[in-house]
Amino acid sequence: MTRWLMICAGAIAALSASAAHAELLLDEDFAGEASLTERGWVVEAEPQQSQWSVEDGHLRVVCHRSPYQGGRIVRAVPVTQRGVLELDARFAQEGGVNYDHLCLGIKLYGYMTAFKKYGGHNWTVYRPEQQTWYTVSDRVPLGEWTHLRVEFDIPRSRVEYYLGDARDPLLVDTDLPMSPEGETGELEIFNYGLTKGTVTHLIDNVTLSSTEAAGEGAPGVRDLTLVFRGLTSDRYRAREILEAALGAERVLSYTLMARGAATAPRNQLALDAVPGAATWAGARRVVLEDMPAGPGEVLAPWLLEDLERSVRDGAHLLVLAGPFSLGKGAWQGTPLEAMLPVEVGGPWTLRRLDMPAPLPGGNGAASLLWCHAATPVEGASVSAAAGEMPLIVSRPYGAGAVTIFLGAPLGHVPDFGDTQPFWEWDGWPDLLGRLAGVAGGDEQ
Repeated sequence: MTRWLMICAGAIAALSASAAHAELLLDEDFAGEASLTERGWVVEAEPQQSQWSVEDGHLRVVCHRSPYQGGRIVRAVPVTQRGVLELDARFAQEGGVNYDHLCLGIKLYGYMTAFKKYGGHNWTVYRPEQQTWYTVSDRVPLGEWTHLRVEFDIPRSRVEYYLGDARDPLLVDTDLPMSPEGETGELEIFNYGLTKGTVTHLIDNVTLSSTEAAGEGAPGVRDLTLVFRGLTSDRYRAREILEAALGAERVLSYTLMARGAATAPRNQLALDAVPGAATWAGARRVVLEDMPAGPGEVLAPWLLEDLERSVRDGAHLLVLAGPFSLGKGAWQGTPLEAMLPVEVGGPWTLRRLDMPAPLPGGNGAASLLWCHAATPVEGASVSAAAGEMPLIVSRPYGAGAVTIFLGAPLGHVPDFGDTQPFWEWDGWPDLLGRLAGVAGGDEQ
């Protein structure tokens, strides 16, 4: 089977830094006539439980109904603290009608993930503390080749799960139950045996790579822009504007969505996807477009830690404040509060100005009516004001920088008199580009 090549353009850029430093520890493509034993695998299975063999360049796993007595193959692998486990799988190649419950799993350094069918076909992870499984995804394809990737970082207690050619992980788990000791560990592929009858799976291209060197030496290329689209993103239009300046393949967006039924008077908001560690490492700029951090965990603590780390390592954070950010967006006590060039304040910092304030560079053609009353922190610089209130404030942060636009895209058009609302002004794309460090398509 051909190596997995379907990686999207955005993911290629994001993965370039870690891929350049990856060390291949295991590369098993099951090509040739050698048996599993000759390849270094130990087979532990009785014929009535399961059969494991190499056929036509694949690992063929024939699983029989044998409750809790399924069988396994094991081989020694080097231990790495940061790495990637990948494989191609074709679940239920034969006997799909019999496929039920837990049937095929993988264990690395004691960490266990497995696949089972409960209506949908689930990718699950075992939690030893709770002695239970939880679901990564319930939409793993059956009967066709599927690429699976697990990226882990043991020092950070973190693991990310990827399916197919997806740019973003299905799940980021920040409580990784993996603690190998010594220089050699085990990789195990097992069958649990709980099926209604015989089911056959195919596995190919099993690789284990170490990415420990990715965090050392010179940093990788940072050329991605991450846009977190919040509640007034339709007016700010950051994704549209930055895609026009940089190209769509270099702008990745994450959109705030309403989830679930309104069973109680509370917000039910969540992002449609989240970036993985490699994407953060490739970020040159991050835009928060009227993005709340709460209530609840709209932006989870680990995600805010990723953001802080990315900016500290060299990214530029642009905050487009809007009405649902800062204090009203529950930023108090989060890493965002410590990064900002202004004090977050309480939930009611947004003020309506007595008169429309002209936008910088607008020559009186555009103005704003609403602005946050925020106090710059020590070391911050104010480059524009709305009346007597700061409007554009910046500060360095580690190797990166943070810029905040304190205006909000609010107000009725007639209230602006002879000027345009700034978000409708034809000069807004240029101003937003300059705020983000992009001018006329050229990056600054």
